[in-house]
Amino acid sequence: MENCGCFRRYAVLLLLGAGLWSASFSLAASGNKTKTEKRTTYGTGVETGFKFVRYHDNCIFLRAFFVSGDFFLGLKQVDTPTGKQFAKGRQIYHNFPDSIVVDVQADAIPCDISTQRLPPPDIAAGLLSTLSFTVGWRTNNADSQSSVVVLVPTRIEHLNHGIRWNYFLEIPAKDIPLTTELVIRLTAREHIELGTLSANL
Repeated sequence: MENCGCFRRYAVLLLLGAGLWSASFSLAASGNKTKTEKRTTYGTGVETGFKFVRYHDNCIFLRAFFVSGDFFLGLKQVDTPTGKQFAKGRQIYHNFPDSIVVDVQADAIPCDISTQRLPPPDIAAGLLSTLSFTVGWRTNNADSQSSVVVLVPTRIEHLNHGIRWNYFLEIPAKDIPLTTELVIRLTAREHIELGTLSANL
């Protein structure tokens, strides 16, 4: 996939188009293991995946956030001789909560946008309004099987007809180790494949 300077344009839009962008996310405290945090109606999530997709003349930036109340808030990765662990204070956590909400955030801009003007309203709405999701947990353990589930979002947010869409997916996660990766396949109308987004802590 080409990026055609889209990442630079995306950064410029973040600065110039502040009025169109949700102010609900903020950077966590500095450090090598920090993740972007985002407040949602389901709690505070942390960013766990990113993907860039180009579809015709539209550049789409996809981000995934894991949310479960405040479970992920302040959860730190700790590297130990036996592998990766997760802790909050002195408490060690091994598994996800029984279910989590995954916020898939999509921001669309024209790939050839000028920094002199903002994107048109409802850009790529015909594509992004028809997204469906197929999800499954992927583990390195060959003995552990994970079902693949097709999900309809619990909730879709597209406020003020802007460039940002949020899709909230409720994912079963009982007894799933925190080291497991979630694979999200995105499909739009007429079986248009937008690729796979991988998300992990």
